[in-house]
Amino acid sequence: MEQNNDTFVLHSELERKSQIKPVHVVDVPGHAGLKPKLDEVLPQAAGIVFAVDAQDFLSTMQIVAEYLYDILTKATVVKKRIHVLIFCNKTDKVTAHSKEFIKKQLEKEIKAISSADITDEVKLGNPGKTFYFSQCQNRVTVAEGAGLTGDVSAVEQFIREYVKA
Repeated sequence: MEQNNDTFVLHSELERKSQIKPVHVVDVPGHAGLKPKLDEVLPQAAGIVFAVDAQDFLSTMQIVAEYLYDILTKATVVKKRIHVLIFCNKTDKVTAHSKEFIKKQLEKEIKAISSADITDEVKLGNPGKTFYFSQCQNRVTVAEGAGLTGDVSAVEQFIREYVKA
């Protein structure tokens, strides 16, 4: 599905042919009180970069999974097939969890949430079976990096792929 929109939920610019193309970015923090802002910008989104703190992941895993689940089950996201990049940040830290570990844990948590939630707009996965991001109707990928050190090439590549020149 072609994305004609230039709205992304992250800070970045797109470099193409030695020129920088500005990208409209909306940064929506994960605070529960700001969820209405997310609902406001999702219809215009060409993609979503969902940042996860890889160093502090275990202490926030359930909250992170619930927020991600809310995004993945929004009719707007599914209907428009908005691509989602789960960006595991701070992977340069020794105590950070790997993107593979984070992916597996999020899939487990989302499965548990999906099994218990009867009010979501869209169902994820198959009842009684293991959930994998590959079962989502829109593309969900997981990458890692470190924003403070400038290691955001996965985010840049994601934007290049989904923002049309």
